[in-house]
Amino acid sequence: PARRRGTIACRRCRRLRTKCEHRHSMPPCTACARAGPQAASECQFPRRGDKDIDREFRRRPVEDKGATLAPVLNPVVFGTQPFPPASRPTVTPTPPGSSGQLSPQTIGTVFSSPSRTLAYPTPASTDNILPPTDEVVEGCRVFVTTYFQLGFIPKATFLDNLRTNPGSVSRFLLACILSISARFTKTLVRRYGSARKATDHFLQVARSMVPTEMYNPSLERIQAFFLLAISQWGNDDRDRSSMDMGVAVRMAALLKLHCEESYALPPNCPADRVVRSESARRVFWMIQSQENLHSGYKTPAPFPLEDITTLLPCDERDFAFGHIPNERAAEAGTPPALANPELVNSPNRCLFATLIQAHGLWGRVARKACRNDNAINKVPPWSLDSELQTTIIELGRWEGLLPEEHTFSVWNLSAWKHQSLHLAYLSVTMVLRLTHIVARRVYLHDMLATLTNEQLDQSLESTTPTMANANENFSSTSHPTPASTPCGTLGTAPQYFWEKTSEELFDNVSKLHDQINEYFKIKSSDEGFPQILVFCVYMCGSLSSFLWRYPTLCPRFGSRGNGEMMARRCLEVLSALHAAWPTSSNWQKGLQ
Repeated sequence: PARRRGTIACRRCRRLRTKCEHRHSMPPCTACARAGPQAASECQFPRRGDKDIDREFRRRPVEDKGATLAPVLNPVVFGTQPFPPASRPTVTPTPPGSSGQLSPQTIGTVFSSPSRTLAYPTPASTDNILPPTDEVVEGCRVFVTTYFQLGFIPKATFLDNLRTNPGSVSRFLLACILSISARFTKTLVRRYGSARKATDHFLQVARSMVPTEMYNPSLERIQAFFLLAISQWGNDDRDRSSMDMGVAVRMAALLKLHCEESYALPPNCPADRVVRSESARRVFWMIQSQENLHSGYKTPAPFPLEDITTLLPCDERDFAFGHIPNERAAEAGTPPALANPELVNSPNRCLFATLIQAHGLWGRVARKACRNDNAINKVPPWSLDSELQTTIIELGRWEGLLPEEHTFSVWNLSAWKHQSLHLAYLSVTMVLRLTHIVARRVYLHDMLATLTNEQLDQSLESTTPTMANANENFSSTSHPTPASTPCGTLGTAPQYFWEKTSEELFDNVSKLHDQINEYFKIKSSDEGFPQILVFCVYMCGSLSSFLWRYPTLCPRFGSRGNGEMMARRCLEVLSALHAAWPTSSNWQKGLQ
């Protein structure tokens, strides 16, 4: 008898046109099992009635010559509602659930792509992937009130819309939100058995949707891929995180979110469209900000500053009520800032604008944190023209012009806590201290050699730790640092230069420790928190441990036993925080 193909094949084998061998349609099939654990975990057999989306991208779309695209005036900004229904009639080939379309400049280019016919998973395959609506709402509430206090989601309208019309919000976006907040949401932890299992469930759900979501740029998909990248990074899956963030960056570029003209609003614009415009602006700056946080040596920026004309976000009140602000701040180095420098240090700038600027400063310092004088900058660090001195001057000038409520104090922390914005506030003040620390820590080898007269500790990292490389072990030959090319080859430092630099370094470490201590006093046991706060604790503890071992490194703090006290406190805090984010486990082990 003639050989016949099996009656069913898994989605991966259908997509790759390979033979699918299995037992009674039970995943994983033989091919997926051989492809590795990731492919095996994602092996899925379609059910009768499911739409054949696995090979949809191979089919040549049939063009309707009678249909024409209606003129679109920046639909990313001028959507009919902030979070449109999951299914609605449209003349464009954007799949159901899209919350935004392409700008007029790119609509023809992307719609001519063969991938434009990719659609969402059918309701049969997505109805049961999320928990009951009340638990989804709770997970989203935890997300916007703790982890994501400043972000692109209009909190009140989003949660109300999710309660009254759950089908109006993209399932992909919800899965990505819950992949972050599930670990902090008691109902979801209880449902799935543990914080790790809850996180893994929603990560798996989000990953399964990626192939059908990544080829149709929209505002909601940018938001989803951005959040998925954060979750993957926190789960210690750096490669996937980088790829997902890359998708978000490319979509943002296609929609021209880096251009201020994309947010132009007509006169008497309805409040919901103002909110939608601001949401698009915020997602762009969140991408730029997060990429700065994860910067390390030789890490490129997603968008060059000279190409960004988008101004910074407005304050939370204007965002919530749909008001157009009277003025906006600008990021240093962008064309608007170069044309009007006063926009950078405006005394009226909001906390979100200050947050983005602080993370931008951190990104610039982190990308230079492993460079040594011989390889990059021939000027010694004590020269006013050196990289160290110009960085210190820039940081001091920016910090001196901060609005008073954006500087650290226990009073300000309490006030921001009352507004449920304390984590965003600490992400400004802690990252600023961290930037001061890392700029000087590059020369820790020289300080140790000059001030302690002891042999360098072999446990000292060969690179200055940043969020991008703190879990990696580089060799000093592949990444030369001041340890292998000491500043002594550039001449003799002025008297007391290293003493002054060391005192400035540990003064910032002490201030960072004070902020960590105050934060831990007010933190509730079930409160979510971003990874950057955990990294700040690790860096504070790491430098404190050196002061504990070498008190003469900075007698002002070391002689009083502050090094031991700060190191022990940071280890205590890190032990309480690291469990939520697997990527921080090595930081905790390093301090131990």
